[in-house]
Amino acid sequence: MPGQCFSASVKLLEGYRGRDKIIRTASYVACLAGGLTESNQALSTKFLTITAELNACRMILRLFDDMSMLAYTLSYGWGKKEKDQVLRVMNLLSNLVNQAFFPIEHIAWAAQKGLISANASPWLIRSLVTWIISLCLSILRSFWNIAHARSKYFLAKKSDTEGKVNKSMVVNTYKAELVTIAQNATNLGMAIHWLPGNQLWSGKLSNTAVGVLGIVSSSIGLVKLMSS
Repeated sequence: MPGQCFSASVKLLEGYRGRDKIIRTASYVACLAGGLTESNQALSTKFLTITAELNACRMILRLFDDMSMLAYTLSYGWGKKEKDQVLRVMNLLSNLVNQAFFPIEHIAWAAQKGLISANASPWLIRSLVTWIISLCLSILRSFWNIAHARSKYFLAKKSDTEGKVNKSMVVNTYKAELVTIAQNATNLGMAIHWLPGNQLWSGKLSNTAVGVLGIVSSSIGLVKLMSS
């Protein structure tokens, strides 16, 4: 068992997606530790510094994500093969928002580092808003998939064709989409916290709460990646 865990960890770290998930998880573990050690200011600051540096590392790595996102967007195209038109619209909107996120974040990063003469703050807010929109679209898509699977099953049951609809597949769809909703909801909780002003709970979460939300969403992402 220890050997299998070690091998799985090495395999994750060798791939970009796996390494990103590990770095993300580690950053939120450090954030949680920083929140739990606030009584010791020096120690808390060290943990939060680790969080900041790991997040900066992930931002640098995202400078090279445009092409892979573009490849995915182009492969989906206009979604003509999608039978569900509601799902098609949500996927198209999601692809558009996700594609826009990267250049917006790149501009924010360049402005922060003084590479371009622009105010970083508005661009950081724009990147955060695009992420929030993407998360909301993903949550709506998951709810739609659950509703669609549910209606398909009950229609089959009503018309005595239940055997043609695999109940276990419907249950698996429920479970998978609920897990995805939990992942996106925890990310949404953090994203709203980082918004400026007085929107909902912006600026009101402690480092401990942010750490817990981040660990939950990162752990789900790791499990999903390892299961794929």
